Amino acid sequence: MISSRADYEDFVVKLLNTIIAGQSLTPELFPGYSEKDYLEVLYQCVSDELVIGFSMGRSSDGNPYGQCVGNPYVTIKGLSYIDSVSQAKALEIAKSAESKSIKALLKANKSYLISVAAFIATLLINADRIVHNVRRILSYLAQLR
Repeated sequence: MISSRADYEDFVVKLLNTIIAGQSLTPELFPGYSEKDYLEVLYQCVSDELVIGFSMGRSSDGNPYGQCVGNPYVTIKGLSYIDSVSQAKALEIAKSAESKSIKALLKANKSYLISVAAFIATLLINADRIVHNVRRILSYLAQLR
């Protein structure tokens, strides 16, 4: 069943790719979708001139019907539709990747700041030992001269 625009676009692209592959269209090629969904999408593709080679119509109860007449193929408009859907999906993937990249960068910066804070805290905690050892080293170096 088609429940969203993405489902519809995926169905149309799959239908167009099936025609491009030279397979005979049957509702069985689209599991998860009813025969009515299949006929509605095919009717819309013919109406929108995405494919040719089908004669489609509507019965008196409004249900689509049709048959293959000649050799069906995908038009330039249909190929453009496939490209536009692919570009939209690629853009969504790119935006998602950018968002994840920004989150990763923020986490890396946070980790760096925590590391610097831990280093400074360690220096402050051990400051008396550090000063004491620096004095010892300086006195030893003074003796070497």
